[in-house]
Amino acid sequence: MILVKSAKTLLVLVLLATALPTESAAKPNGYPGENSKFNSSDPAVVAKQKAEREKRIELRKKRREERRLKRLNKKNNRSN
Repeated sequence: MILVKSAKTLLVLVLLATALPTESAAKPNGYPGENSKFNSSDPAVVAKQKAEREKRIELRKKRREERRLKRLNKKNNRSN
């Protein structure tokens, strides 16, 4: 009896899941960030986005270099 009831429940769930449109199940892209699909044709907006991206890249390089120097200093201080 339990097996029949669970099989019916599973069948109903499968039918409901397949009946839903895939658009409603998809996760919306709510973050309008660097990886979003927004493309502007306005040159000022494009230049601003490019400048922001360059700034983020420079900050990332700076943090990477600081971490590298910190590791190097730590390594050199160990040998003393």
